[in-house]
Amino acid sequence: MALDAGVMSVTVEFAKDLKDSDWFGKQDPYCIIRVGGQTFRTRTAVDGGRNPVWNETFRFNVINENSVDVEIKDEDVGRDDLIGTATFSLAKARESGADRIQAGVVSKKSRKQRGFLSIALSWAPNKALKPTVTTQPAAPHYHYMPHAAPQPAYYAAPPAYAAPAPPAGYYTHAPAPMYAAAPPPAAAYAAYGAPPPPAGAYSHQPQPQYGVYPAVPVGH
Repeated sequence: MALDAGVMSVTVEFAKDLKDSDWFGKQDPYCIIRVGGQTFRTRTAVDGGRNPVWNETFRFNVINENSVDVEIKDEDVGRDDLIGTATFSLAKARESGADRIQAGVVSKKSRKQRGFLSIALSWAPNKALKPTVTTQPAAPHYHYMPHAAPQPAYYAAPPAYAAPAPPAGYYTHAPAPMYAAAPPPAAAYAAYGAPPPPAGAYSHQPQPQYGVYPAVPVGH
């Protein structure tokens, strides 16, 4: 006979006589509880040692699942050590509405029972339930800050330099050419009193004569 679907409340009360995985000080145990594809994690019982107490309740949507798997770990800096595992059935709680279990904790190395886990179960049928996915990951939640808006650059490129405009009424003039243009050929000839050469004839500018001296006979 198939059992009805519903919500199973699993209260992880305490553990007793666990194996101690720490050489110095007390271990800090916590539990990871799995039912089908749903996983929950208890808080860490700091300095709980071999007899940690949690008293935490988790609710699972149950359709065809009939067993619970628990890992008890010691929270450490770096990798957490596995103290032991426990498995128990939900069948009696689904039939009668409630159950209390002392599930034996099996050591990872020796595969022998080292202490037990006290569990209280409470059942509430709900035929409308559908198959579910994981409701909470095994690892604790880490809340990240939202992405910050882009910040302006610390140093911006300076604007292109532009010379300031002269004040109103300021006198300006265009720069004079470094060399004056040469006069046209006709003007050059006229400057020395010689007629200009005919068009197309090759000529050169006459040189000015600074003085005329009489001829001196040879031999005198």
